[in-house]
Amino acid sequence: MGEQRPLDALTGFVRAGLPPDVTGQRRFLSRPDIVTDSYESRRFLAPATEDRPQTEFFEYHWAHLMQGNRLADLWPTFRRLLLKPPWLVPRGLRGVWLLFWALVGVGAWALWVGPLSDLLPDLGLKAWISKLLGSAVWGAVLTFLLARVGTFLPGVLTNSFVDVVRYLDASPRSYAVRHEIRKGFVELLERLHASKYDGKFRYQRVVVVAHSLGAYIAYDGISHLWGTMNNRASKDATGAPDGLRDLEQAAARLLPRGVKKTVIREQIDDFRDAQYKLWSGLRAQGNRWLITDFVSAGTPMYFADLLYTRTRKKFEERVKRRELPTCPPQNEERSREPSATMPSFSYPWRGRRVLYGGAPFAVVRWTNLWFPCWPRWFGFFGDWFGGPLQPLFGNGILDIPVAGNGWRRRIPGFAHALYFKFPDDRTAGSVTRHLEDALALGASNLAPTDKQVSYALDLLGRNGFRTRKMNESYAELIDPRLPVPTGTVREWLRSMTRSEISSLIDDLSGRRTG
Repeated sequence: MGEQRPLDALTGFVRAGLPPDVTGQRRFLSRPDIVTDSYESRRFLAPATEDRPQTEFFEYHWAHLMQGNRLADLWPTFRRLLLKPPWLVPRGLRGVWLLFWALVGVGAWALWVGPLSDLLPDLGLKAWISKLLGSAVWGAVLTFLLARVGTFLPGVLTNSFVDVVRYLDASPRSYAVRHEIRKGFVELLERLHASKYDGKFRYQRVVVVAHSLGAYIAYDGISHLWGTMNNRASKDATGAPDGLRDLEQAAARLLPRGVKKTVIREQIDDFRDAQYKLWSGLRAQGNRWLITDFVSAGTPMYFADLLYTRTRKKFEERVKRRELPTCPPQNEERSREPSATMPSFSYPWRGRRVLYGGAPFAVVRWTNLWFPCWPRWFGFFGDWFGGPLQPLFGNGILDIPVAGNGWRRRIPGFAHALYFKFPDDRTAGSVTRHLEDALALGASNLAPTDKQVSYALDLLGRNGFRTRKMNESYAELIDPRLPVPTGTVREWLRSMTRSEISSLIDDLSGRRTG
C-alpha cells in the first residue's frame, strides 16, 4: 500500500496476525530472505509451539515499481463516480460523493443568490455559471481543487487509491508497471512452492494476506499461478481427488453469486471445510499447490466492476468467460450436463478428474475483512475503500465487517491504514482476532486423510521400502533429530499431520521421478 518502506507492513502484520505463545509474547526471528532477489527484504521466522508448526513470513514489496503517480491520475475515475446516482456509487464512497456535491451546491448557491452574488454584477452570473458548469474549464477547476484537497489528506489515502487506479489503468503508460508487479508476485509464489531444504520441499502450506491494492495483486497472482499448476499430479494418480464431490455439494448449497440475500454462515463453513479437504486430496495425488487461504483486508475490490471493467455488465461477461475467478468457481465450460443442478468444476483428463484452470478458489479459502462505514447508506466514518466481496466474487467468501477496535475504526478514511495496528486487542470483534482465525496456523496439525495414508503406503512399497514393520531401511525418511517411532507403518503414517504426510508424499514422488 502507498509508499511504505520494506518490512514496515510485514512487521505490523506479524505482530497482529501471529498468535501469542503461552507467555503472551509474539516471538519471531529475522532471517535472510531465501526466495526473493531483494536485498532489502527479510524472512521472519516464528518457532514452532505446541499448537503451531514453524511459520515463516515473507513480504512482496512492489511500491518501488509504482513510480510517477500523480493525484491527477485519480480524476477520471473520481469523475465517473461523481456523475453516477448515489445508489450506484460504492457504499464506502457515498459519504465522499455527498460531501463533494454538497460543497458544489453551496458554492453555486453562494455565487447565484448568496453572499458572492454581487461580486460580478455585470457579467450575467446565471449565464456564466451555466456555461462554466458545462465546459472543460469546470473539469479543470475540479481537478485543481482535488489536487489541493489531496495535499491535506493523509498520504496513505491518496497514495493507496491512486495506486489502485493506476494499477487497473488500461493505458500504455500503466501496462509495463502492472506487468512487472504481477510478474514479481507470481515469481515469489513459484519460489515458495519450489523451495527446498536438505533435499526436501521446505513448505507445506502457504497463506496469502493482502491489504488494499495488494488484494488485487494477490488475486491476479493466485489466478495466474493456478492456471499453470491445476493439472499437475504424480504419474499414477487416478480418479477424482478426495473431497471434490464434497466441494461440489457444498457449493450447490450456496446461493447464486450476487443474490441479495444473506448466506447462512453454516453453509460457508461447510464449503470452506470442503475446500481444505479437496486441497488435501490434490496434495495426496501429487499436486504441489500449497496455497490454502487468501485473506484480503480493506480492499476496493468490492467495486471492482467500476475499476476493472467500468460497468457491471462487462464484469459479468468476464466472469462468465472464466477470466475473473469466483468463489465458488463458475461451472466448468466443458460440462456435458448443462441442465444438471450439481455444479461441476473439473473435466476428465488421462484417467483422472482435473480442476479447470479458472477454479483456484475451489481449494483456496477466501476471507475478507473491512471496517464498515457509518452511517450505513452515506457512510463517511470508517474505511472508504473496503467492503463486502460476495456480490461480485461469490458467496463462498467469508465476508467479515469488523465490529471491534472502538472509535478508531470509525476514523474517516484513515481507518483504511489501521488493519494491522491493534496487536494487543484480541477481543472477539477485533480485527486482530479475525486475522488469527483466518490464518488458521494450527490447521496443518489436522490428521491425515485415509487417501493420503493409502497413497503414502503405496509409494513406500514402490520405492522399495518394507511396509509391514517399522525398520531402519526407511528411518531416513524421518527427521533424524526425532526418535524412530515404533509400530506398524500405517500407525506411523496416521501419527503424522496432513502437512507432514504431504511432505513425505512429495519426497517419495520425487524419488520415483528423480
